[in-house]
Amino acid sequence: MNPLKNYREVGIFDLLSAPLNPIGAFDAEQFKKDVRALIDANPDDKFVAVDLMGLDFVYSDAYNAFIQFQQELSSKGGMLALLSNSKTIADGLMKAGLASKLKVFSFEAEMMSFSLHSQSPEESPVSAPEEPTVAAVASQNVGGGAAPAKRTERKTGLNRRFTKSFNAIIKKKDNLENQGMKDPFEEPPTTHKVAPVIVVVLLIFAALAVFILM
Repeated sequence: MNPLKNYREVGIFDLLSAPLNPIGAFDAEQFKKDVRALIDANPDDKFVAVDLMGLDFVYSDAYNAFIQFQQELSSKGGMLALLSNSKTIADGLMKAGLASKLKVFSFEAEMMSFSLHSQSPEESPVSAPEEPTVAAVASQNVGGGAAPAKRTERKTGLNRRFTKSFNAIIKKKDNLENQGMKDPFEEPPTTHKVAPVIVVVLLIFAALAVFILM
């Protein structure tokens, strides 16, 4: 069991707490002991980080310790990273020529995001996408291999509009007949149907006139 308790796992990193000396400054010698104990206890771990949050600066001996373990871990395909949002520490790394050699994270969330995107292809193989097939689509339906239901074709376009207008005319005709009105679409009565009615009416009037004169 590893006796070292001053670290926690953040993604692929073992994040060490920054060791402090009695005056509250970063203790580079204790840092070396902690990292060495961590590496020896976990030889498969290649990514180590140190939590510098809350510190405004570190001395040059800390930079030397950082680059020492960065070289050791990078030889195994890993790295030493820093967790810090201090501008003073960033400027110190720049002046020491270590800005391009040490990875600096401003937040733990950045460490997690880096961890998700840093897995090697051997650890997370990506398989080629399979082309969809008819059988694969059918298997998603309830009942497994049941044949897909036949779709009812609906008429669209001019045919659908014509059907709708025709139904409207039929309904309108029924309403007119119920109200005692003639259908405006019916043809007017022809002359040969009206003539006999006129003759009968004239005969009736002639008979009435003869009856009155007698």
